[in-house]
Amino acid sequence: MPATSQSTQLAHDGENLQASAVSVDNTLPFPKVPQPPKLPIRERLRRWEAENVSEVPNLSVSFDQDHAKHGEVTNLYTRPVEGDQIREVDDGQQLEDPPLPLFEGDDLVGFGSERSFLLRGDLVELRTSDGLRIELAIFVRELGIQSQFYTMSGRWVHKASRNARFFVPNFVSPEEVDPLIAYLPDADVPEAIQDRLQSFENALPRSIGAPLLQKMADFGHEADAVYRENLDALDNAYSIVALPQQVRHVSLPRLTKEILKLPRNTKSEDIAPATLYAVYRTIMNEGVGFSVQTAGNTRSWGRFEIVPRRIIDSIKMVTRIIRSWQVHTVTSARDGESEIRPFGQFMAEFESFLGTARRAIDVSRKNRAVTMSGQVGPAGTVVDSDGPVKFIEQHFDTPDLKYIRFVKCWVAWDTFSHSSPMNGIGSAILRATGRYDGQALNRSTGWQFLQEIGIIAPWETKASFELRLPGYGYYKHAMTEKQGGKEPEDALAGMRKDWKEQTVYCIDDTGAHEIDDGVSIEASETEGEHWVHIHVADPGSVFGIDSYPARRAKEAFQTVYMPDRVIPMLPDSIVQEKLSLAPNRPTLTFSAKMNEKGVMIDHKITAGTIRKVVYLTPATLAELLGNKVTELEEVLVVGDSETITSFNDGVMHRDMASVDSLSISDKANLKLLASLGEARRNYSLLRGGIDLNNARASVIVKIDKDIDVDCYNSPRNSTHVHSDPFISISIPPASDDGPSIYGPVTSLMTLGGEIASAWCSARNIPIVYRVTQAHPDKPDPGAFFRANVLPYVLRGESVPKDVQSAYVLAQGPVLPSSVPGPHVALGVEMYTKCTSPLRRYSDLLAHWQIQAALLEEAKIGESLVGSSREDYLPFPKAKVDGLIPKMEGREKALGAGRRGAERSWALQAVLRAWKFGQSRGWRDEWEFRVLGLMGGMVNGFVDGLGLMAMMDMPAGMEPDDIGEGDVFTARIKKVSPYEKSLLMEPVTRVSTAGSVEQRE
Repeated sequence: MPATSQSTQLAHDGENLQASAVSVDNTLPFPKVPQPPKLPIRERLRRWEAENVSEVPNLSVSFDQDHAKHGEVTNLYTRPVEGDQIREVDDGQQLEDPPLPLFEGDDLVGFGSERSFLLRGDLVELRTSDGLRIELAIFVRELGIQSQFYTMSGRWVHKASRNARFFVPNFVSPEEVDPLIAYLPDADVPEAIQDRLQSFENALPRSIGAPLLQKMADFGHEADAVYRENLDALDNAYSIVALPQQVRHVSLPRLTKEILKLPRNTKSEDIAPATLYAVYRTIMNEGVGFSVQTAGNTRSWGRFEIVPRRIIDSIKMVTRIIRSWQVHTVTSARDGESEIRPFGQFMAEFESFLGTARRAIDVSRKNRAVTMSGQVGPAGTVVDSDGPVKFIEQHFDTPDLKYIRFVKCWVAWDTFSHSSPMNGIGSAILRATGRYDGQALNRSTGWQFLQEIGIIAPWETKASFELRLPGYGYYKHAMTEKQGGKEPEDALAGMRKDWKEQTVYCIDDTGAHEIDDGVSIEASETEGEHWVHIHVADPGSVFGIDSYPARRAKEAFQTVYMPDRVIPMLPDSIVQEKLSLAPNRPTLTFSAKMNEKGVMIDHKITAGTIRKVVYLTPATLAELLGNKVTELEEVLVVGDSETITSFNDGVMHRDMASVDSLSISDKANLKLLASLGEARRNYSLLRGGIDLNNARASVIVKIDKDIDVDCYNSPRNSTHVHSDPFISISIPPASDDGPSIYGPVTSLMTLGGEIASAWCSARNIPIVYRVTQAHPDKPDPGAFFRANVLPYVLRGESVPKDVQSAYVLAQGPVLPSSVPGPHVALGVEMYTKCTSPLRRYSDLLAHWQIQAALLEEAKIGESLVGSSREDYLPFPKAKVDGLIPKMEGREKALGAGRRGAERSWALQAVLRAWKFGQSRGWRDEWEFRVLGLMGGMVNGFVDGLGLMAMMDMPAGMEPDDIGEGDVFTARIKKVSPYEKSLLMEPVTRVSTAGSVEQRE
């Protein structure tokens, strides 16, 4: 449907909403699903919270006491802590009544102490990155982009972050904090005083501040008492919980139980917050052995990674050797060579390692230039086309491995903090090679060192190590495909529907690694109503929850997509040969009976087998619908794509349909599916949903097929290659008001999630619902929508960006939950992800639960609607609740890792074009659009590259002279793929007008 007709249709729908609402018995998404009696919302919340008292989460607010940039080593001795500074280191006509039922504040689900935001009265810990200064503080409120805290030193501070690693929910009541507000700023403070402790301008009456300070002091004293009572255990915390060769990821309550030897049946909620804090503080002060794996929120999702004991022992050994070697080197230069050499054998081994490393570096530099960017340059030698593109120059001996492992701990795994003395040991190793004179001996150069000695690929990104992907963890761990035994039986074989001649349309890009889903359409017995079927791959019926593929999926949680590789959640051979949608493959089908207005009248879930499949791309569907297909604009290319094949070239071959090859019935079916998908989208928009433009830069990478990247997983090989990847950066067009080519598909996949959640909710089946949290400090999103968003929707107009942003900010965050609730941004009453079970564990879990219910209903001969039984389910609610924290943390980490890898690859392309002239049409100056100020620099967006960047403060300008939306011409000053940083230097200001859209 063309864009103009969509807007006209939506406006027309708005004019007829009252009539359509009357004509439908129930305008909620699932009108005909029998439901158990519904308790009042507050009673439901009380019951839920009573059943789900959470662990006390570990939160993160840090102080950055010196002025090191993010990611740099902090120097505590030449630039000591500034006592007052707390800086953090590390999405017509206005009607009197709504036309359709929307979500009110009381309809949203409360998460109790597991919420992902702070509320007035919560206690948090603010900590410098070195751990030398710690402040307990009470959260007061959010102000714009800053959060306001009252600290135990009797001062206040504004921080840009709303997150914290440790917090005690409801430490004091909001009423106890309210009197403070009259003495505090009521808006964001200038950046110059952000993150700095501030005294009150007007003296704070003792009656207001003293009770709060006393409660914080009492809490600290209680934690101190716990420490004194458990001194031996806490001082040996690492040795108690660490394993010899296995990494552990453990929650704070579990660590507390293990370290303090609490009874195994002790519930997390029964552990006193001060006890948890005593353990947390000890772990954070440990320095080496523990690292916090956070998901960027204040839930108890964050886990502590416990490094294997052998790794820590190796780090300590290298530290002793290097320090002895340094002392011996200095004394020998002063007093002459001594016959007595402490650690003599080890120092000889270290010198042997240095010799091997120097030779490897020299070999690398014959072919690849040195840069100041923490990255080797591209291959400079023209290689014989018939010669090898990769060769192994030499091997490292066993004693060498501990030094390589140390550098990896330093620069790849972040085993110790940026303020740790261990950073000096890494710098000493670099200095000892004699190959990095004139370069900063920091982590970035350490990364270049690993590249030059041939331990990691010249184009490797840090994300693989940060995520501990197979082959990139402390110990090599590859997901080998284990098969054998008899062919797995289809658990649903006896109840599968044969879809026969029903054509299933699988709409996905040509490079899709697997096909999870497809759609089909079928006329119902009622004119104007159709059954829309979302057919989803059905791995859950092929293997059980204790099988190898299931255990592998649980360990991975998701398929990992990087620009240079795909690491599948399930064994690739099983996916491609048995599960990825194709003729004669099993499916679980989520079906909705819909009218032309997008209202779902009925729904069902069916196990089946599809026979007839048509593959096409979203662009082909858009062409069929007559929609303008807006291509991404390729803005930067380095390398030769003609001679290189990518990892995706080996995926299952699919014959992709074109518009011309589609039959008349196929075209009619697809148009009807798209029309119903668009109607459902409009229906959701009228119920509070919102379209967000998530278009962002696309990075395509191709690596020479003759290079086995796994050769770098060997710790002994010094590998060198004479080839570089092809890298392409493409960005969305500057303005794209037309419909998204993915729109109809996205709407139908969302519909599948609605069906699954409604079906499971009616049967009280715990799955991973995606729920908008109730946030008592934010406005009612339903009221905000009716007043500010709905008028644009009713007129068929695009919602302005600032209104969209304000509406999103009015909503609480979306979190996974075993209890259903509204998803406000989607405009649905409840939602789960169920259409990607081949690549997402939460979807697979839902399939197993649904499969069990289908089998149980067939066995007992009646519906389970309204039942509270769990005995037939593979995942009872307690088990789902236990999985959700790990799943949420891993999902967020993988998302951040993917974005980080994409940015690192894009910056590699920029470096190769800027410094080595590998891109035609490269220009020296770029437009830089200002987003704001950060750390004394200008934060903004380089439009022509689709990349965020920092810019030096223009000479002669003060911070107040620069505003959001200003446009400068700027030159590249520094690129660091390792640090994921792009630094620009200003040339001149072009304009001070225009809006800024962040598209990365």
